Amino acid sequence: MKYTYLLFTLACAAIVSLAATTFAAPPENNDPAARKAEMLKKFDKDGDGKLSDTEKTTLRAEMQNRRGGGRDRKQWTPEQRDEMLKKFDKDGDGELSDTEKTTLRAEMQNRRGGRERKQWTAEQRDEMLKKFDTDGDGKLSQEERDAAREAMKASRTKGEKQQKKKD
Repeated sequence: MKYTYLLFTLACAAIVSLAATTFAAPPENNDPAARKAEMLKKFDKDGDGKLSDTEKTTLRAEMQNRRGGGRDRKQWTPEQRDEMLKKFDKDGDGELSDTEKTTLRAEMQNRRGGRERKQWTAEQRDEMLKKFDTDGDGKLSQEERDAAREAMKASRTKGEKQQKKKD
């Protein structure tokens, strides 16, 4: 009897706390001007009306953490971002130009062993969408993307085994 009462109380507490956190979340602001003003208010510590490099780094770090960084995405610390900027920002303007970004990507590919990332054609994307969009909404959900990744991984493994047999 004691355990039933305890379990019932815990279940009620869990439901109430879940409902409270769900309704306590602030609504997302879809107005770009309002979002910009909100970001400026929050991150413009010196009050000059624009974000310095340090303030931008803080903003990026918070946005990265808020997004969760993706399952496989590496979380960069503000110090690592600053280090990358120092290394690749050749003109010293505090931002990476297209050329500087290309240099950064090339170095990252070299670190990964020089593997080139294939670009998908529109036809390939459409084919993948037809194959893995199980709910038919025209885009891949996280579960559908995971299924596509697993299928590609299995296909690569199968191709590698066949290649070894040929050799």
